[in-house]
Amino acid sequence: MANLTAEQVNGLADNFSAMAETVGEFRYKNYENLSASQNQQIKDLQATILDVADRLYTLSAVLVMEDIETSLATIDNITNEIKETYKTLLDFQKAINVAGAVVTLGSSILSGKPASIVQSIDSLVKIWNA
Repeated sequence: MANLTAEQVNGLADNFSAMAETVGEFRYKNYENLSASQNQQIKDLQATILDVADRLYTLSAVLVMEDIETSLATIDNITNEIKETYKTLLDFQKAINVAGAVVTLGSSILSGKPASIVQSIDSLVKIWNA
């Protein structure tokens, strides 16, 4: 199996979290109809699913940390390119698009959402290189 990206792992964690919530809702809805043993079994399974989700969120954060050096280098490179040539841009729409992408990147970094940060960096690079 190919290596998963931080964004993909984060998506999987979201899915497991949603499944755990669904299992919990089922248990709550059917509480009176479940035997004590069934109730405990579903409760334990829900806890296990939540544990998997937590582990996936942790793995996603680790993968992001591994990519931080690359991301910071990309931001440094694009910053230097923009500083050197932005003033001479003749395409006003590109200047607007680049500035907007920079704002989006800043917002993504402040949000602390790894997938959003990676996407914003990629978007800025694509807009700049267009």
